[in-house]
Amino acid sequence: MSEKQSRRLRGLAIAGGITGGVAVGAALAFGVPRYLARRTRMASSDPYAHEPFELPPQRSVRTVDSRDGVAVHVETAGPDDADLTVVFVHGYMQDMATFYFLRKAVAEATRGDASLRAVLYDQPGHGRSGPLPRTEYGIEDLAEVLHDVLQAVAPRGPLVLVGHSMGGMTVQVYARVHGEDFHERVKGVAFLSSSAAGLDTVETKPMRALRRLRRTVLPMLQQVAGWTPDLIDRSRLLAGDLAWLLTRKSAFGHADPPASLVSLVERMNRRTSIQSIVGYARAILDHDETATLPQFEGLPALVVVGDVDLLTPPEHSRRLAAALGGSRFVLIPDAAHSPQLEYPGEISQLLLEMIDKVVAEIGKGSPGSAAPELGRDPVRHRRWTPFSRHHGHRLEP
Repeated sequence: MSEKQSRRLRGLAIAGGITGGVAVGAALAFGVPRYLARRTRMASSDPYAHEPFELPPQRSVRTVDSRDGVAVHVETAGPDDADLTVVFVHGYMQDMATFYFLRKAVAEATRGDASLRAVLYDQPGHGRSGPLPRTEYGIEDLAEVLHDVLQAVAPRGPLVLVGHSMGGMTVQVYARVHGEDFHERVKGVAFLSSSAAGLDTVETKPMRALRRLRRTVLPMLQQVAGWTPDLIDRSRLLAGDLAWLLTRKSAFGHADPPASLVSLVERMNRRTSIQSIVGYARAILDHDETATLPQFEGLPALVVVGDVDLLTPPEHSRRLAAALGGSRFVLIPDAAHSPQLEYPGEISQLLLEMIDKVVAEIGKGSPGSAAPELGRDPVRHRRWTPFSRHHGHRLEP
């Protein structure tokens, strides 16, 4: 064998070794997370495995065109002429599916003589709604979308507004921007894992990452061609099982959350484009509606937060509850940023109790008469059972 042939064979062997190493590395990179994710899904006890999160019960589905030309996906459950309409406004990187259990609780409840209706929609750039026609968004934009949705699907009658995270911020800005409609129609509010101000000072890993996104990725998206966010989104879609494992670890307070809930949250996060993720960053970090909170004075109000929430830590909800005056503050142990998914039974019950107060005030019954009769109709008055241990709430005024 000549020296030239020998060098060629050695080169092929080295190339083959490198290729094999890359192949093994790729197999490990994709195979290990897939193995761990599947093993975790199989090992997890999941009481919600058969819940149709993708196709929940609804009365109607429609598209509302906002004043900015955004096609907003809206769903309702309950009679159109209901005595009280409960409007759910979701948060950052989620969509209306985050209220799956609360929607069912409201749709199936009987509160005295009052009929209830649930209205849900996907915020612009989330779920099945189109994006806003600019690179950077403000909470004022979202308040206008809420107003447009109400005008289109619930133009009359009393309202209860339920806001989770950025959705709670939307409700606050709506109270300022559309103060006349707010005071005339809104009879109760619920803030889940939200804040009135100061998120730019939160020193947790997720919030530091959001500040980095604002400083680095936002300028890039404003200057570079449109293929860049698409490329990033395609790479996020390929994350698959690794993203599922990261969601399981970071988005839940409980050590062993149901696999179906992990999949739901991961799916909502993955469907939110990088354009929307970055576009809302400044609005969230700069949000300050402290001066607006006196407008909620006298309204029945519920403020709920998980005790291990890293996005809107408990002290933000405590300050919010204190500023509202007379509100009910509930700290949920072992819950992270989405207590309405981790503890659907508790949160549904708390919301219905607040709705009872509203029902009494609008003259459709009393809290006592509005309580569900569980023994008579177990389907209509179903109580949602939390997946983990029963525990008492730590209530603070």
